[in-house]
Amino acid sequence: MFLVIFVVLVSFQQIAVNGQSNTIVVPDDYSFIQEAIDNALEGDTVYVKKGIYHENLGINKSIFLIGEDRDLTIIDGNTSQSYRVPININCYNVTVSGFTLRYGYAGIQFQGGENCTISGNKIADAQFGIRGGTWNNITDNTFENIGLGGAIRFDGSTHNIVQKNFIKSCTEGVQVMWGSDLNTVSENTIIGCEDVGIRLQESDGNIVTRNIVRNTGVGISIYIANNNEIIKNNFINNTIEVGADEWYARQWGYGYSINKWEQNYYSDYNGTDADSDGIGETSYLINEKNQDNYPLSEPMELPEIPEFHSWTIFPLLLIGSLAVIVVKKRLFS
Repeated sequence: MFLVIFVVLVSFQQIAVNGQSNTIVVPDDYSFIQEAIDNALEGDTVYVKKGIYHENLGINKSIFLIGEDRDLTIIDGNTSQSYRVPININCYNVTVSGFTLRYGYAGIQFQGGENCTISGNKIADAQFGIRGGTWNNITDNTFENIGLGGAIRFDGSTHNIVQKNFIKSCTEGVQVMWGSDLNTVSENTIIGCEDVGIRLQESDGNIVTRNIVRNTGVGISIYIANNNEIIKNNFINNTIEVGADEWYARQWGYGYSINKWEQNYYSDYNGTDADSDGIGETSYLINEKNQDNYPLSEPMELPEIPEFHSWTIFPLLLIGSLAVIVVKKRLFS
Protein backbone atom coordinates (compact mmCIF):
# COMPACT_ATOMS: atom_id res chain seq x y z
CA MET A 1 0.00 0.00 0.00
CA PHE A 2 2.86 2.33 0.85
CA LEU A 3 4.37 1.69 -2.59
CA VAL A 4 1.06 2.46 -4.30
CA ILE A 5 0.76 5.82 -2.55
CA PHE A 6 4.39 6.63 -3.37
CA VAL A 7 3.85 5.90 -7.07
CA VAL A 8 0.67 7.95 -7.08
CA LEU A 9 2.40 10.94 -5.49
CA VAL A 10 5.25 10.74 -8.03
CA SER A 11 2.71 10.64 -10.85
CA PHE A 12 0.91 13.53 -9.20
CA GLN A 13 4.03 15.71 -9.31
CA GLN A 14 4.70 14.87 -12.97
CA ILE A 15 1.13 15.57 -14.07
CA ALA A 16 1.03 18.80 -12.10
CA VAL A 17 4.19 20.05 -13.82
CA ASN A 18 3.03 19.05 -17.31
CA GLY A 19 -0.41 20.56 -16.68
CA GLN A 20 1.17 23.75 -15.35
CA SER A 21 -0.72 23.54 -12.07
CA ASN A 22 0.92 23.89 -8.70
CA THR A 23 0.87 21.85 -5.53
CA ILE A 24 0.97 23.73 -2.24
CA VAL A 25 1.74 21.66 0.84
CA VAL A 26 0.50 22.55 4.32
CA PRO A 27 2.32 23.09 6.66
CA ASP A 28 5.51 22.94 4.56
CA ASP A 29 4.72 25.92 2.33
CA TYR A 30 2.18 27.68 4.56
CA SER A 31 1.37 27.07 8.22
CA PHE A 32 -2.37 27.52 7.72
CA ILE A 33 -4.69 25.95 5.15
CA GLN A 34 -6.43 29.27 4.50
CA GLU A 35 -3.09 30.89 3.66
CA ALA A 36 -2.45 28.14 1.13
CA ILE A 37 -5.91 28.59 -0.41
CA ASP A 38 -5.46 32.36 -0.62
CA ASN A 39 -2.16 31.92 -2.46
CA ALA A 40 -3.34 29.14 -4.78
CA LEU A 41 -4.31 29.72 -8.40
CA GLU A 42 -7.26 28.23 -10.25
CA GLY A 43 -6.66 24.49 -10.73
CA ASP A 44 -3.97 24.22 -8.06
CA THR A 45 -3.91 21.53 -5.40
CA VAL A 46 -3.63 22.30 -1.71
CA TYR A 47 -2.29 19.15 -0.07
CA VAL A 48 -2.69 19.07 3.72
CA LYS A 49 -0.54 16.81 5.86
CA LYS A 50 -1.84 14.99 8.90
CA GLY A 51 -2.62 17.12 11.91
CA ILE A 52 -5.36 19.10 13.65
CA TYR A 53 -6.12 22.48 12.09
CA HIS A 54 -8.29 24.93 14.03
CA GLU A 55 -9.61 26.86 11.05
CA ASN A 56 -12.78 27.98 9.30
CA LEU A 57 -11.98 27.89 5.59
CA GLY A 58 -13.46 29.97 2.80
CA ILE A 59 -12.95 28.60 -0.72
CA ASN A 60 -13.64 31.06 -3.53
CA LYS A 61 -11.61 29.55 -6.36
CA SER A 62 -11.53 26.24 -8.25
CA ILE A 63 -8.97 24.12 -6.40
CA PHE A 64 -8.34 20.59 -5.18
CA LEU A 65 -8.19 20.45 -1.37
CA ILE A 66 -6.75 17.05 -0.45
CA GLY A 67 -5.97 15.67 3.00
CA GLU A 68 -3.19 13.18 3.58
CA ASP A 69 -5.28 10.82 5.73
CA ARG A 70 -9.00 11.11 6.34
CA ASP A 71 -8.90 10.05 9.97
CA LEU A 72 -5.78 12.02 10.91
CA THR A 73 -6.17 15.20 8.85
CA ILE A 74 -8.69 17.08 10.96
CA ILE A 75 -10.25 20.50 10.51
CA ASP A 76 -11.79 21.58 13.80
CA GLY A 77 -14.50 24.19 13.24
CA ASN A 78 -14.46 25.48 16.83
CA THR A 79 -17.12 24.38 19.31
CA SER A 80 -17.34 27.80 20.97
CA GLN A 81 -18.84 29.42 17.85
CA SER A 82 -21.55 27.08 16.60
CA TYR A 83 -22.41 29.25 13.57
CA ARG A 84 -18.95 28.77 12.07
CA VAL A 85 -18.18 26.03 9.53
CA PRO A 86 -14.93 24.16 8.82
CA ILE A 87 -15.36 24.66 5.04
CA ASN A 88 -17.47 27.23 3.21
CA ILE A 89 -17.56 26.95 -0.60
CA ASN A 90 -18.88 29.76 -2.80
CA CYS A 91 -17.45 28.95 -6.25
CA TYR A 92 -17.42 26.30 -8.96
CA ASN A 93 -15.35 23.14 -9.50
CA VAL A 94 -13.92 22.48 -6.06
CA THR A 95 -12.82 19.03 -4.88
CA VAL A 96 -12.54 18.26 -1.16
CA SER A 97 -11.29 14.84 -0.06
CA GLY A 98 -9.41 13.16 2.74
CA PHE A 99 -10.49 15.14 5.83
CA THR A 100 -12.29 14.76 9.11
CA LEU A 101 -14.46 17.85 9.61
CA ARG A 102 -15.95 18.42 13.02
CA TYR A 103 -17.90 20.94 15.05
CA GLY A 104 -19.62 24.14 13.99
CA TYR A 105 -22.84 24.84 12.12
CA ALA A 106 -22.06 22.49 9.23
CA GLY A 107 -19.07 20.48 8.13
CA ILE A 108 -19.32 21.92 4.61
CA GLN A 109 -21.67 24.69 3.55
CA PHE A 110 -22.26 25.75 -0.03
CA GLN A 111 -23.11 29.36 -0.77
CA GLY A 112 -23.47 29.24 -4.52
CA GLY A 113 -20.98 26.40 -5.00
CA GLU A 114 -21.65 24.22 -8.05
CA ASN A 115 -20.02 21.32 -9.92
CA CYS A 116 -18.05 20.33 -6.83
CA THR A 117 -16.92 16.91 -5.62
CA ILE A 118 -17.04 16.09 -1.92
CA SER A 119 -15.70 12.58 -1.50
CA GLY A 120 -13.87 10.47 1.05
CA ASN A 121 -14.41 12.66 4.11
CA LYS A 122 -15.72 12.12 7.62
CA ILE A 123 -18.06 14.75 9.06
CA ALA A 124 -19.02 14.53 12.70
CA ASP A 125 -20.37 16.43 15.71
CA ALA A 126 -21.83 19.35 13.74
CA GLN A 127 -25.37 20.71 13.50
CA PHE A 128 -25.51 19.80 9.79
CA GLY A 129 -23.12 17.65 7.77
CA ILE A 130 -23.21 19.11 4.25
CA ARG A 131 -25.69 21.85 3.42
CA GLY A 132 -26.70 23.39 0.10
CA GLY A 133 -25.18 23.26 -3.36
CA THR A 134 -26.25 22.48 -6.93
CA TRP A 135 -24.85 20.06 -9.52
CA ASN A 136 -22.50 18.55 -6.93
CA ASN A 137 -21.29 15.00 -6.32
CA ILE A 138 -21.37 13.94 -2.66
CA THR A 139 -19.96 10.42 -2.53
CA ASP A 140 -18.20 7.97 -0.22
CA ASN A 141 -18.37 10.15 2.88
CA THR A 142 -19.09 9.10 6.48
CA PHE A 143 -21.41 11.14 8.71
CA GLU A 144 -21.74 10.60 12.45
CA ASN A 145 -23.50 12.41 15.29
CA ILE A 146 -25.03 15.23 13.25
CA GLY A 147 -27.21 16.81 15.88
CA LEU A 148 -29.64 19.45 14.61
CA GLY A 149 -30.64 18.63 11.04
CA GLY A 150 -29.59 16.30 8.27
CA ALA A 151 -26.27 14.68 7.56
CA ILE A 152 -26.95 16.03 4.06
CA ARG A 153 -29.43 18.92 3.77
CA PHE A 154 -30.66 20.50 0.54
CA ASP A 155 -32.73 23.70 0.47
CA GLY A 156 -33.55 24.81 -3.08
CA SER A 157 -30.67 22.65 -4.31
CA THR A 158 -30.97 20.76 -7.58
CA HIS A 159 -29.19 18.15 -9.71
CA ASN A 160 -26.99 16.78 -6.93
CA ILE A 161 -25.79 13.19 -6.74
CA VAL A 162 -25.69 11.70 -3.23
CA GLN A 163 -24.18 8.26 -3.51
CA LYS A 164 -22.48 5.58 -1.39
CA ASN A 165 -22.36 7.59 1.82
CA PHE A 166 -22.43 5.99 5.28
CA ILE A 167 -24.68 7.84 7.74
CA LYS A 168 -25.21 6.77 11.33
CA SER A 169 -26.47 8.15 14.62
CA CYS A 170 -27.64 11.47 13.18
CA THR A 171 -30.87 13.33 13.84
CA GLU A 172 -31.80 12.83 10.17
CA GLY A 173 -30.05 11.29 7.19
CA VAL A 174 -30.73 12.99 3.83
CA GLN A 175 -33.09 15.99 3.76
CA VAL A 176 -34.32 17.07 0.31
CA MET A 177 -36.41 20.16 1.00
CA TRP A 178 -37.97 23.41 -0.21
CA GLY A 179 -37.66 23.16 -3.99
CA SER A 180 -34.74 20.76 -4.12
CA ASP A 181 -35.68 19.05 -7.38
CA LEU A 182 -34.03 16.51 -9.67
CA ASN A 183 -31.52 15.11 -7.20
CA THR A 184 -30.42 11.48 -7.07
CA VAL A 185 -30.02 9.70 -3.72
CA SER A 186 -28.62 6.23 -4.31
CA GLU A 187 -26.69 3.39 -2.67
CA ASN A 188 -26.37 5.09 0.71
CA THR A 189 -26.43 3.25 4.04
CA ILE A 190 -28.39 5.10 6.73
CA ILE A 191 -28.45 3.57 10.22
CA GLY A 192 -29.82 4.60 13.58
CA CYS A 193 -31.04 8.11 12.77
CA GLU A 194 -33.30 9.49 15.46
CA ASP A 195 -36.04 11.03 13.29
CA VAL A 196 -36.01 10.33 9.53
CA GLY A 197 -33.67 8.45 7.22
CA ILE A 198 -34.66 10.17 3.94
CA ARG A 199 -36.98 13.19 3.89
CA LEU A 200 -38.63 14.55 0.73
CA GLN A 201 -40.42 17.80 1.50
CA GLU A 202 -41.84 20.23 -1.07
CA SER A 203 -39.40 18.86 -3.64
CA ASP A 204 -40.20 17.11 -6.92
CA GLY A 205 -38.63 14.86 -9.52
CA ASN A 206 -36.00 13.24 -7.30
CA ILE A 207 -34.78 9.65 -7.59
CA VAL A 208 -34.30 7.58 -4.44
CA THR A 209 -32.93 4.14 -5.25
CA ARG A 210 -30.89 1.25 -3.82
CA ASN A 211 -30.52 2.76 -0.37
CA ILE A 212 -30.50 0.85 2.92
CA VAL A 213 -32.35 2.62 5.73
CA ARG A 214 -32.59 0.70 8.98
CA ASN A 215 -33.20 1.21 12.68
CA THR A 216 -34.33 4.82 12.29
CA GLY A 217 -37.47 6.61 13.45
CA VAL A 218 -39.07 6.92 9.97
CA GLY A 219 -37.43 5.21 7.01
CA ILE A 220 -38.64 7.71 4.40
CA SER A 221 -40.94 10.71 4.85
CA ILE A 222 -43.02 12.38 2.12
CA TYR A 223 -44.58 15.83 2.51
CA ILE A 224 -45.95 17.85 -0.44
CA ALA A 225 -43.46 16.15 -2.75
CA ASN A 226 -44.55 14.86 -6.18
CA ASN A 227 -43.22 12.91 -9.16
CA ASN A 228 -40.39 11.39 -7.17
CA GLU A 229 -39.25 7.82 -7.81
CA ILE A 230 -38.70 5.59 -4.80
CA ILE A 231 -37.44 2.35 -6.29
CA LYS A 232 -35.54 -0.71 -5.04
CA ASN A 233 -34.70 0.43 -1.52
CA ASN A 234 -34.52 -1.58 1.71
CA PHE A 235 -36.48 -0.11 4.63
CA ILE A 236 -35.62 -2.37 7.54
CA ASN A 237 -36.70 -2.31 11.18
CA ASN A 238 -37.55 1.36 11.29
CA THR A 239 -40.18 2.45 13.80
CA ILE A 240 -42.27 3.61 10.80
CA GLU A 241 -41.09 2.41 7.40
CA VAL A 242 -42.91 5.10 5.35
CA GLY A 243 -44.35 8.36 6.68
CA ALA A 244 -46.70 9.72 4.01
CA ASP A 245 -49.93 10.59 5.79
CA GLU A 246 -49.42 14.34 5.17
CA TRP A 247 -52.28 15.07 7.54
CA TYR A 248 -51.18 18.63 8.29
CA ALA A 249 -50.85 19.59 4.60
CA ARG A 250 -54.28 18.13 3.92
CA GLN A 251 -55.78 20.39 6.58
CA TRP A 252 -54.66 23.28 4.38
CA GLY A 253 -56.22 21.94 1.21
CA TYR A 254 -53.36 19.94 -0.24
CA GLY A 255 -54.01 16.49 -1.64
CA TYR A 256 -51.79 13.48 -1.17
CA SER A 257 -48.47 13.69 -2.97
CA ILE A 258 -48.27 11.34 -5.97
CA ASN A 259 -45.02 9.45 -6.45
CA LYS A 260 -43.72 6.26 -8.04
CA TRP A 261 -43.14 3.45 -5.54
CA GLU A 262 -41.77 0.21 -6.93
CA GLN A 263 -39.89 -2.90 -5.77
CA ASN A 264 -38.95 -1.67 -2.31
CA TYR A 265 -38.57 -3.92 0.70
CA TYR A 266 -40.56 -2.90 3.77
CA SER A 267 -39.98 -4.97 6.88
CA ASP A 268 -43.57 -4.42 8.03
CA TYR A 269 -45.03 -5.86 4.81
CA ASN A 270 -47.36 -8.71 5.78
CA GLY A 271 -48.25 -10.05 2.35
CA THR A 272 -47.27 -13.43 0.92
CA ASP A 273 -45.10 -14.60 -1.96
CA ALA A 274 -46.76 -17.89 -2.93
CA ASP A 275 -44.89 -18.31 -6.23
CA SER A 276 -41.50 -17.43 -4.64
CA ASP A 277 -40.62 -14.89 -7.32
CA GLY A 278 -39.51 -12.34 -4.72
CA ILE A 279 -42.54 -10.07 -5.28
CA GLY A 280 -45.45 -9.99 -2.87
CA GLU A 281 -48.88 -10.96 -4.19
CA THR A 282 -50.56 -7.94 -2.62
CA SER A 283 -49.56 -4.30 -2.85
CA TYR A 284 -47.93 -2.37 -0.03
CA LEU A 285 -50.20 0.52 0.89
CA ILE A 286 -48.43 3.87 1.25
CA ASN A 287 -51.61 5.94 1.64
CA GLU A 288 -54.96 6.37 -0.13
CA LYS A 289 -53.33 7.55 -3.38
CA ASN A 290 -50.04 5.65 -3.43
CA GLN A 291 -49.02 2.03 -3.25
CA ASP A 292 -46.11 -0.18 -4.19
CA ASN A 293 -47.59 -2.81 -6.49
CA TYR A 294 -44.40 -4.86 -6.53
CA PRO A 295 -43.15 -4.96 -2.92
CA LEU A 296 -40.24 -7.26 -2.28
CA SER A 297 -40.79 -10.22 0.02
CA GLU A 298 -37.12 -10.23 1.07
CA PRO A 299 -34.54 -7.44 1.29
CA MET A 300 -32.50 -6.75 -1.82
CA GLU A 301 -28.89 -7.84 -1.76
CA LEU A 302 -27.53 -4.33 -1.65
CA PRO A 303 -23.95 -3.66 -0.56
CA GLU A 304 -24.03 -2.05 2.87
CA ILE A 305 -21.53 0.78 2.81
CA PRO A 306 -18.93 0.24 5.54
CA GLU A 307 -17.38 2.95 7.64
CA PHE A 308 -14.88 4.43 5.24
CA HIS A 309 -11.10 4.04 5.27
CA SER A 310 -9.56 6.89 3.37
CA TRP A 311 -6.71 4.99 1.73
CA THR A 312 -9.16 2.94 -0.34
CA ILE A 313 -10.22 5.91 -2.47
CA PHE A 314 -7.48 8.50 -2.14
CA PRO A 315 -5.11 7.28 -4.91
CA LEU A 316 -7.93 6.83 -7.43
CA LEU A 317 -9.46 10.20 -6.58
CA LEU A 318 -6.11 11.91 -6.90
CA ILE A 319 -5.39 10.38 -10.31
CA GLY A 320 -8.88 11.27 -11.56
CA SER A 321 -8.66 14.83 -10.30
CA LEU A 322 -5.28 15.40 -11.88
CA ALA A 323 -6.44 13.95 -15.19
CA VAL A 324 -9.16 16.60 -15.23
CA ILE A 325 -6.52 19.29 -14.78
CA VAL A 326 -4.50 18.01 -17.74
CA VAL A 327 -7.54 17.81 -20.03
CA LYS A 328 -8.66 21.33 -19.12
CA LYS A 329 -5.19 22.77 -19.64
CA ARG A 330 -4.88 21.14 -23.07
CA LEU A 331 -8.35 22.19 -24.19
CA PHE A 332 -8.04 25.81 -23.18
CA SER A 333 -4.34 26.52 -23.66
